[in-house]
Amino acid sequence: MKKRLLVLLALVAVIIPAKAQKPYRLSHPNEISTSYGFSLLNFGVCMLDKANLVYVDPKNGAVTGLLSGGTRGALNIGYSRQLNPCISVGGAFGFNRASVNGLIYNANLILAAANIYTFLGTVKFDWFHTRNEVFSMYSKLGLGMMVVQGVVLQGLLNGAIVLPTFQSSFVCLEVGKAVSGFLELGIGMQGIAQAGIRARF
Repeated sequence: MKKRLLVLLALVAVIIPAKAQKPYRLSHPNEISTSYGFSLLNFGVCMLDKANLVYVDPKNGAVTGLLSGGTRGALNIGYSRQLNPCISVGGAFGFNRASVNGLIYNANLILAAANIYTFLGTVKFDWFHTRNEVFSMYSKLGLGMMVVQGVVLQGLLNGAIVLPTFQSSFVCLEVGKAVSGFLELGIGMQGIAQAGIRARF
């Protein structure tokens, strides 16, 4: 009888803390992340060089055509808070830059050059994770605005404009717990493919 009572007490001592223990993400609900994404804008600018849209005059060697004047992917930072095992909400900030130059008989003409700043509110839906929460799959939606600051045709039009923007990441993979690496595939100003790191606290 004593042995049975001791076994029962031992089981209760093990089971009760196990039930009371929160999932890791709920006990560490804050997330900060940083990532680098390659956007459709940058892809389009890079294709100018690959399309070889430059003509060299055989008589005098003068160059005429279009080429990219430099392009960067989107640099992003974000914060989110886990509300329940599946949903977290937060915000993100991103920076992107791209430019297009024209050459007319060796004279360089800046057709467009812009810095793009994005501000998004985000919702992340965690639709699969392993029991130990080391591997997960999720989707993410972001809505907000972008500030485009730059010049067109060497200053004929310059300044800043504000436009609506979004990021929809359909398939996202994450590996890690307190600190993790992630890959997100989707469409929007943060990138069609972005990779980064995330920390929870």
